[in-house]
Amino acid sequence: MSRMRTALPNTAVNRVSAALILPAAIVMGAVVIYPILTTIGLSLTDAPLISLSPPSFAGLSNYAEWLSNPDFWRSLWITLIYTFGVTIGSYAIGLFTALLLNLDFPGRAILRGLVLLPWAIPEVAAVMTWNWMLDYQFGIVNSLLGSQVGWVTDSAMALWTVTIVTIWKQFPLATVVLLAGLQAIPRELYEAANVDGASRLQQFVHVTLPGLKPVNSVLVMMLILYTFKRISIIYLLTGGGPAKATEILPVITYLEAFKYFRLGSASAVGILALGFTLVITLVYSRVFLREEA
Repeated sequence: MSRMRTALPNTAVNRVSAALILPAAIVMGAVVIYPILTTIGLSLTDAPLISLSPPSFAGLSNYAEWLSNPDFWRSLWITLIYTFGVTIGSYAIGLFTALLLNLDFPGRAILRGLVLLPWAIPEVAAVMTWNWMLDYQFGIVNSLLGSQVGWVTDSAMALWTVTIVTIWKQFPLATVVLLAGLQAIPRELYEAANVDGASRLQQFVHVTLPGLKPVNSVLVMMLILYTFKRISIIYLLTGGGPAKATEILPVITYLEAFKYFRLGSASAVGILALGFTLVITLVYSRVFLREEA
């Protein structure tokens, strides 16, 4: 009888928990799982973007074609350079800005608002402004430098240009997250370090950085994933050029689908990109998160 009394409430709690989780699970399935399964299905066909007839089954031929294509591996390498360049740059500038905004000085509230401007400006407007500033003949950057540099037209410069523009757009996110992490570090730790005669650098190394570890684990993963799938800045600035110098995997996916109308091929590239994203996530989780645990 006592078992029944304890089992019934637990059963009721489980049912209530399942009922509360069910709507979120349905939404997750609709917006995440179903599109992924649909994309996998399309990647196994020769489906065009627009067709009145059903697509033919192609098996793994789309994957085999891309995995044997040197352009795919070149694009993957460019994607990795772009992703880690933006991640490192966004984190470094975000940390510097967060440390500055964590200080108490007049006008700090205004500066905090200004730091968020790059993140708040619509991406299309921001990229068009950068396009004008970096124009080969009439851009303000070349006018200030007194020379004509092909920031987005020179294949040697284009990747670094889009990396810098993306860092400018993305570092406010790192600033906000790191500033929240800095303010969560107990002041008593800094006071104890002062008593022990620790310098500012020693406090940063032994108090600030360890205190930011929980924030870093989430932030770095966010920056990597967000940059890996980002397409708008590169597509609007360079379109993947010049000479495919900035053609990251999301750009290939877009061009295959909406320029060449090969939806099956584009789906295969998208699934391969998703696979590489999962590999990066697993490696990061096993190496860095395990160290922090």
